[in-house]
Amino acid sequence: MSSSRTVWGFDLSEPRWSAFKGKNMFDKRWPHLRRERLFAYQLTQNISIGATIPATLSLSKYRDLRTNVQQYALTKFGLEVELHVNDIISANILTLTFCAFVSSIFALEFIILVLWPRRTSYPKWYNRTRMILPAIMTTGLLLAAIVDTIMVFRHSGFITGASAEVQEQLTTFFFRPPLKYMSYPANFASVCFLWIAWVCAVITTILLIIGVRREMNAGSQTREMPPARVAQVSENEKPSNEFSEEPSRLSTP
Repeated sequence: MSSSRTVWGFDLSEPRWSAFKGKNMFDKRWPHLRRERLFAYQLTQNISIGATIPATLSLSKYRDLRTNVQQYALTKFGLEVELHVNDIISANILTLTFCAFVSSIFALEFIILVLWPRRTSYPKWYNRTRMILPAIMTTGLLLAAIVDTIMVFRHSGFITGASAEVQEQLTTFFFRPPLKYMSYPANFASVCFLWIAWVCAVITTILLIIGVRREMNAGSQTREMPPARVAQVSENEKPSNEFSEEPSRLSTP
C-alpha cells in the first residue's frame, strides 16, 4: 500500500524544499513558459504588496486625523465638527483589497508550479478558473489605480461645522497628513506602485493564460499518443536537476 497522500489530485509526498532552489525553479528545460511565469508571479506579488504599504499608512493616518480633529474641536471649542476624508480612505481600502487578491492568486500559482513542477493536466473547470480569476482581479486593480489617482490628484479633505477661523486653527495644528492628498508622499507612492502593479499583473496574466493553454494542448496531445511515444516525450522533457530522479507525470495523479 502506498504511503503517499493525495489531496485534490496533489501528491503530498512529492514536494521538496529543494524545489525552491533557483536551479530547480528556473531550469531551462521546463516547458510551457514556466520559468517566465515563475519570475512574473514573484515580481507581481512583490509590487502588489509594496503598493499596500503606503496605502495602509495613508489609511491609518487619515483615520487618526479625523478622530483627533473631531475630538480636539469638541474639547477645545465645544464644536461638533466633521472632517471629510472618506474618499481617500475608500480609495485605500479598494487598493488593499485588490492588491491582496492579485498577490494571493499569483502566490498560489507560484507554489503549485514550484512544488508540483511536472503536473500539467488539471480539470477543465480549474483551468478556466485559473485563467478567468486573474483577469478579473487585474481589471479590479485597474479600477483601484484609476480611483486612487483621481482621489489623490483631484480631491482634498475638508472640515464642516466650524467657522473659517476655527478650521484654519485645526488644520494648522493637525498639519500631518495634509488635507490636500497630493501633498502626502504616501498617497503619491501608492498611486505609482498601483500602476506598476497593474502593468505587471497584465503581463503576468497573459503569460499565465498562454502557459495554461499550452499545458492543455500538451495534455490533449499526450492522451492521443501511444504509450511508447508518451514515454519518449517524458524522457526528452525531463530537466537535469534534482527532480529528474522522479518519474515524469503528464496526467492528473
